[in-house]
Amino acid sequence: MSIGLLEGMFLLAAWAIVPLGLRLLPESRPLALARRLQPAAAILATVSFFLSKGTVAAALALPWLALNGLVALAGLIGLKDALRGGIPSLLRTAAMLFPVVGGIHLVSSRLGHPLAGFPEPIILLTAIHFHYTAFAAPILASLSGRRLGMVAGLGLVGGTPLLAAGFLFSPQLKAAAVGLLVLSVIGVALAQFGALTRLRRPPARLLLAISSLCVIAGMVLAAIYEHGFYTGRSWLSISQMAWSHGLLNGVGFSLGGLVAWKIDRDGRLM
Repeated sequence: MSIGLLEGMFLLAAWAIVPLGLRLLPESRPLALARRLQPAAAILATVSFFLSKGTVAAALALPWLALNGLVALAGLIGLKDALRGGIPSLLRTAAMLFPVVGGIHLVSSRLGHPLAGFPEPIILLTAIHFHYTAFAAPILASLSGRRLGMVAGLGLVGGTPLLAAGFLFSPQLKAAAVGLLVLSVIGVALAQFGALTRLRRPPARLLLAISSLCVIAGMVLAAIYEHGFYTGRSWLSISQMAWSHGLLNGVGFSLGGLVAWKIDRDGRLM
């Protein structure tokens, strides 16, 4: 089986987005264990994409779901402290809870099962969404340290379940959720611009600026796509969105932003 763009986007999350994000979250025993297990789970998930969909491919994706569950457990254990720590702590906790939904969709995708009646590529796209917008973006919002970033981060956390409900129950709710997410992610981008002066290292500042510019462009495309879908006058296909919005959001915004903060914090990438 060949690896296409969508499969590559998920694997980028497994090999780069998630490990970087885990290193920017507060220390805890479950997270420390998750960091140690992540390479093995990523290897098995990668192998699953080279097999035909079915029971074996789904079984190889299960350890990634288990890893997501371990990260979610860390979030639940630290929830009481997060409630006392303010909005940044709550955003980091939300980032830990969401990827398990992506793990469930990954297993469903590799099994070839139309979860909740939705076919591919919606299932794999959902798995990707819950490792980027639902995981990386709240972490980036919490790191911005700006009031706009905190408000935008709350919009991300609220918009994610609204989007899921919109897919299941109402095109109008889906359009509203997309609008909320678009505005929220742009808010995070603007907050990152405001945080540039806090970064000590020039490469980190450059990467964070690129991250912000990329996601603003990506969110404009998302708004155009959703408007076309809602009105029945589509200008962009799912494939075109994957190559444009997907790369801008996944590589430019999520990966660029996480790498920027990691370099500024530690002076190195890993």
